[in-house]
Amino acid sequence: MLINLLYSMAGALMVASLMMSITWLVSKVIKNAGIVDVPWASGYTILTVYYLVTGHHESLCLQLLSGMVILWSLRLTWHLATRFLQWYPEEDARYTELREKLGDNKEWKMYTIFLWQGAVLCFMSAPLAVTALDAATETAAPSAPGAFQYVAICLWAISLLGVTLADKQLSDFKKAHKGKTCQVGLWKYSRPPNYFFEWLGALSFSLFVIDMPLGLWTMICPLVLLHLLINVTGVKPAEEHSLKTRPDYAAYVKTTSPFFPWWRKQSS
Repeated sequence: MLINLLYSMAGALMVASLMMSITWLVSKVIKNAGIVDVPWASGYTILTVYYLVTGHHESLCLQLLSGMVILWSLRLTWHLATRFLQWYPEEDARYTELREKLGDNKEWKMYTIFLWQGAVLCFMSAPLAVTALDAATETAAPSAPGAFQYVAICLWAISLLGVTLADKQLSDFKKAHKGKTCQVGLWKYSRPPNYFFEWLGALSFSLFVIDMPLGLWTMICPLVLLHLLINVTGVKPAEEHSLKTRPDYAAYVKTTSPFFPWWRKQSS
């Protein structure tokens, strides 16, 4: 069964790599690497279609998880595409600063980073691969939804509502207070509540398959994503930029939880 899972995910990796290669070529034409965020988000929908085509698409579990992932992916795609168009032609500061650190052969190094993001996308699709494999198993009937699946759906709904609200609160604040740090609503309890709820969505996908064969190991996916969001592509570079550009951000760091929502500390 593990061999079949790896074989299925190898196909997903080829799809993701092709998509990211095309994205890299587009980024060279428009001279803006920030475009990569949009295909990365929509890539979840593309890989979901891949698993539906290659799996047992009549399985209720596969249909439910596919619907969860596609809705989550389309919302994120719309949000990131809208942000990209608002900023264009200005590039996301994270990628501008990254390019400055790459040294010689910047474009080829950037290409490897795009491919790496495709590999992460494939890795994060593991819950879909497990569900598709479970549905296609010939020795047993596809698993029917149970307690873990219903809890995962509830968690997914919370994540979708939470990230939508966090993004709206940030957008409304920026319109009224340009150049200042949002500290209202969910942003009072987490420095990036939108990242937290995105992560919660990924957690719900792994929880959905936890009782399926090979499903438990997919819990590695949200753990890896948590590391990436906090230390690599998300919070760390965003905060480094905010500390340079917003005078009130240092005080915000001292009082507000760095990721998981929690009560604020009293400023000293």
